[in-house]
Amino acid sequence: MSDRSKKNNHNSDLNSIQEPISTASPEVKAIIEQVLKLEKDKLYLKTPRNINEDILKIIKQVIQ
Repeated sequence: MSDRSKKNNHNSDLNSIQEPISTASPEVKAIIEQVLKLEKDKLYLKTPRNINEDILKIIKQVIQ
């Protein structure tokens, strides 16, 4: 496989992964962005706690 076809295949894979996010409603995008930030913030904790509750709060805030 040539380098160009590998790059195109990689871009295609990346696009297919991002498609649900890019086509989502603004509310869903807001939830995804906030959950990703939350996960990033907790990534460095030795024992991350209450992430499920935090995600539930995010969802409730966006829906209201």
